[in-house]
Amino acid sequence: MNPTRTKPRFVAIDILNEILGNKKSFHELKALGILKNLKPNEKAFVQRLVMDTLRNLDRCDRLLEKYLKKDPKLKVKNILRLGVTELVTGGASHAIVNEAVSYAASNKITRPMKGLVNAVLRKLSSYETEDWNKYDSISRLPEWLRGPLINAYGKSAVIEIEKIQSLTPPIDITLKDPSKIHNWAKALEGRIVFQESIRLESGRQISALPGFKEGDWWVQDTAASIPVRLLENLSGKKVLDLCAAPGAKTLQLASLGAAVTAVDISANRLELLKDNLDRCELTANVIESDAFNITDKFDIILLDAPCSATGTIRRHPDLVHCKDGSNFFELIEIQSKLLDHASSILEDNGLIVYVTCSLLPDEGECQIEEFLDRNDQFIIKKPNGIEKNIPEAWVLSSGDIRITPASSNEEDGLDGFYICYLQKKPNKP
Repeated sequence: MNPTRTKPRFVAIDILNEILGNKKSFHELKALGILKNLKPNEKAFVQRLVMDTLRNLDRCDRLLEKYLKKDPKLKVKNILRLGVTELVTGGASHAIVNEAVSYAASNKITRPMKGLVNAVLRKLSSYETEDWNKYDSISRLPEWLRGPLINAYGKSAVIEIEKIQSLTPPIDITLKDPSKIHNWAKALEGRIVFQESIRLESGRQISALPGFKEGDWWVQDTAASIPVRLLENLSGKKVLDLCAAPGAKTLQLASLGAAVTAVDISANRLELLKDNLDRCELTANVIESDAFNITDKFDIILLDAPCSATGTIRRHPDLVHCKDGSNFFELIEIQSKLLDHASSILEDNGLIVYVTCSLLPDEGECQIEEFLDRNDQFIIKKPNGIEKNIPEAWVLSSGDIRITPASSNEEDGLDGFYICYLQKKPNKP
């Protein structure tokens, strides 16, 4: 990794090498400063190019096979993959080819292959995108994840999930003042989804959009906004947002009048949360801490637990390349301990909102079933007025909620989420 790069395409290739060669996530690489020398629009360009390449990895490789006598080394192949992705999506071919060759020449491993890079990409610069579209655009999930999901949802449902995850996702935003949603939908040239979110086309520079600097809204997948949206009468309630960063749910809670304490162990991620609170002129008590060190009592605890994040692959296609399922048991154990800790610091008749952005029942339905087996003080509470906010089909027979990327009629889908509202019974006198 070279954090001193200033050419966006060079940075994009470096990132792809780290993800596919060293199993590092895009989030991890950002934290290490790989984007630090780029302007905001360049950062957006790099992220879009890397993610589009990962979503189309199989298509890229099938197309490149026609021009390669043998499979080149990974670093060479990644130069070609990014070049192909940008060429077929209408990029300026002269600049794409020249910078790909320059990148190859800058590295001793790839330098001997710069002629190959030049030849292949020049041939592809006149390639008809209609032929590209003939290749199947659906990327199959890796078997370590696909198998468990088929067991949980069935093969046809998993195929629908894969279709959604192969698309470039839109931008969803949540408003500070939902009553102005029609005005903002018009101003941002977006459309309203599920009553309170606005959906924009992908590829727009977030910080340049109307209302961003003024703090009128924040980016948040529609599915991720639902756990807080289904809560009622938050004004003045003591609410703990555990594992809070980067903070969209904290913003929601604060905008609804809750007295929010936002806790996270990551100082860097909490800085982003604080920046968003300042931008939106909202307040919360922000604490950098291990969740288990929190001992005050709260009326509501929102636990967005660390998880496999398998519901967010449409937004984070790097996850399937930097994970292999080997840490699932560790995550499940952490979730269990966090649930038990949350139950110990909840006021009588209080509410735990347990959330994971995972598609795996072991991190959702099964986790809650086991929690209730060892905690007879709790019951699952089905939120009031649920039919006004989400489809009834999302609500399980037990009252908890399961959302998959293909759950809605929105053709560009949602992130996958599990949501459960756990009501603590009042102590008997």
